Amino acid sequence: MSVMRTDFLLADNAHARWVRRSDRGSDFVTFQEMHVQPISRSHPQGVAFDSGGARFSIEERRQAAHRRRYRFAETLASAINAKAANGDLGRLCVAAPPRTLAAIRRQMTPEARAKLVHVLAKDLTKTPDDKLGDWLQALELN
Repeated sequence: MSVMRTDFLLADNAHARWVRRSDRGSDFVTFQEMHVQPISRSHPQGVAFDSGGARFSIEERRQAAHRRRYRFAETLASAINAKAANGDLGRLCVAAPPRTLAAIRRQMTPEARAKLVHVLAKDLTKTPDDKLGDWLQALELN
């Protein structure tokens, strides 16, 4: 009897990592990374702040930043949906901040939701691979 592989998606508002157990051991390894698309600099949509001289900065509008973050969650959900539809997903655990996690789950198909075995409302994107065992081993066993 073969054990079904568990993939972990570790995400925040701008970065994501796909992680799984190494084939050679019990450690976890990142096998794919995803990042939010950068803002187009040719047409900045923001508010300009003058610093009193020839220098100024442009800050992204709050609404534009909000939409961009949720578009990234939709991109992640689309990647999950595609993996589930192609049969590339055995079991799935997702770890992300609560709002990002909710946005991802809203966009998942029923087929992808059936693969979801556990969620963790925590940002683990900056946790190095060698430190992930403390968090992910417990999720994998549930």
